[in-house]
Amino acid sequence: MSNQYECINLSYLQSIAQGDESIIEELITIFLEQIPEFTEGLDNSFKEGDWLSVAAIAHKAKSSVISMGMEDLGNRELKNLELIAKDIFVRTTREKSNASEKELKDAENLEKNLQGYDKERQNWVKDNSSPKTASAIIEKFKEVLQKAEEELNTEINR
Repeated sequence: MSNQYECINLSYLQSIAQGDESIIEELITIFLEQIPEFTEGLDNSFKEGDWLSVAAIAHKAKSSVISMGMEDLGNRELKNLELIAKDIFVRTTREKSNASEKELKDAENLEKNLQGYDKERQNWVKDNSSPKTASAIIEKFKEVLQKAEEELNTEINR
């Protein structure tokens, strides 16, 4: 299999599959089947303001896109989306007068999680945490996934 693509790099899959093309094709097929779950899930969760779901989908998608060689998309963009979504959830929950006990507990746990990052990352999240930034990351994610989907389909149809 080739590595001459703009978005994807299948060297990780090739290393774990030890040259077994059928395993690589199976993993690509699984990833292709996940794309609608990721894109539609992010779109719907964002529209509903369900920031916990946005964070969870970003987290799940991160490892999948990294396995397809899209490290920047996973380690930077999706990680940032996950952190922004968590931060927005914490802030909006704290602002709600009718937040449930579960929401308050989730917000407390997420806030502790966010405080576990280095100060530079915490400051970046604080400075960039907005629905507008989250939306821009989601749109970029969908654009890259569309191109990656084309490349992966080309690869498995060789």
